Amino acid sequence: MTPAQEVGQLAAELKPLLARLAELLPESVADPTRGTTGHHKVSGSPAPWHPEAGPVLMTIHAGVRDLERLLRYQITGHSGEDRGGSDGNTMAALDSIIRLVHGVPDELARHAVRELNRWIEQTRQIRDIGESERWIPIHVPKGQLPPECPYCRTYSLRVAQESGRVRCTNPKCEDGNGERPRAHIEKNRLDGSAVLVWGDGRSQYYYGEAS
Repeated sequence: MTPAQEVGQLAAELKPLLARLAELLPESVADPTRGTTGHHKVSGSPAPWHPEAGPVLMTIHAGVRDLERLLRYQITGHSGEDRGGSDGNTMAALDSIIRLVHGVPDELARHAVRELNRWIEQTRQIRDIGESERWIPIHVPKGQLPPECPYCRTYSLRVAQESGRVRCTNPKCEDGNGERPRAHIEKNRLDGSAVLVWGDGRSQYYYGEAS
């Protein structure tokens, strides 16, 4: 999968999360540390929006527009007209990013991947959404060692239960692009076995199953 293709997948993943963020905005939260909502009066003036969802949503609205302008400038030499602040314009900007990213260098496309991943993770960490991915050790047959990280040679690889994405949890580890190693699982066309395809293009045999 190319960085541009990954951008398309992540943008599609972000869209429904944005809708869920928007749904939380009219709610005041009785106890933000617990993530529960309530509408009764407390001492002082309640926040006019969900105190977790609101700032994250505004960050994404602004960030998506900045990313679209950056990609357009790379291709055309100008950033184009600014979009309005509506939810619909944010969705339109994401659609534009999906198209524009195919015309920029891979380095800039990888930047877009990092931004989208960051926004998705920020959204999932909100307590009233609660979809932050759970990263667990890679399951291997009894008596076998888990696969090593191909970069730091430690057994620090973890797989996300929900999406199947793989990353190295060693904070000092970097891939060939100088980034934190992240991979997705693909099926080997020759024998059907599962392989990890890392962000810098490296491939590695995987013990699990390819979807």
